[in-house]
Amino acid sequence: MKHESPFEILAAEPETINPAILLADTLMRRKAAHVLTVEEIIDAEKVLEAGTDEIRTVERHKAVFVKTAPASGSRIPVGF
Repeated sequence: MKHESPFEILAAEPETINPAILLADTLMRRKAAHVLTVEEIIDAEKVLEAGTDEIRTVERHKAVFVKTAPASGSRIPVGF
């Protein structure tokens, strides 16, 4: 069984925006007087579940990274 490098693990993850951030943006743009609809509450529950899944994914990645032996690089990173 081939072990994936930390980079390969991260690269395999889909690029997404956390749904909790999208929901928060939507709610911040709304006036405070508006109440959530039933559909929005259902969507919020789905967002919380997706956020929890994302946290679990990050924790799994962290567990793999902690087990990864340090290695020197062939280049010095410059800038971001």
